[in-house]
Amino acid sequence: MIMINPYLKLFFGLLILLLGLGYIYKPDIIERVNKVIKDTLLNDSYVALHRRNWGFLLLLVGATLIYMGASRILAW
Repeated sequence: MIMINPYLKLFFGLLILLLGLGYIYKPDIIERVNKVIKDTLLNDSYVALHRRNWGFLLLLVGATLIYMGASRILAW
């Protein structure tokens, strides 16, 4: 069985917990963050101009993660 680092679980658990509290108590902050992300990172012109750069970066990261996982499972 694959073991996940407990610190990683703790980090993502706290992140999701804070996000949930933000949705309950401060929805205006969540809406502002969503607007900033939509205007900057998910902007259609930005995606159109930088799609190859992001695509190659994601392919590289994905291939590296697959190799790391496979080599650990298959003991290469």
